[in-house]
Amino acid sequence: MTNIHECYDTLFDVSVDTKGAIESIKLAQQKVREALIAVTTLKRQGNTPISFVSNVTVVDVHRNLLFLDLLLSQTFGVCRTDTFEELLELTNFETKEDEW
Repeated sequence: MTNIHECYDTLFDVSVDTKGAIESIKLAQQKVREALIAVTTLKRQGNTPISFVSNVTVVDVHRNLLFLDLLLSQTFGVCRTDTFEELLELTNFETKEDEW
C-alpha cells in the first residue's frame, strides 16, 4: 500500500466482504433449519432411501443436517444444546464391556 487512502479502501472492502459472508451464513443456517423441519416430518414415515438411485436414507440426511447446523452455529460462537444432544443420540452406539 502506497498511501493511507489505499489502506482505508482495503479495510472498507474487507468490512463489506465480511458483512456479506455473515449474511450468507445466517441465510444458510435458516435454510438448514427449514430442511431439518422437513426431514423430521419425513422421518415419521420410517428410514427410507431418499431416492431410487441412492442408498442415502432420511436418517442420514437428518444427521448431516444436524451436523451442518452445529457447524454454522459454532461459526458465531454458539452451540445449540438441543441440536447437539439430538446429534449425539443419532451417533450413540451401545457398547458391551465384553467387547473391550
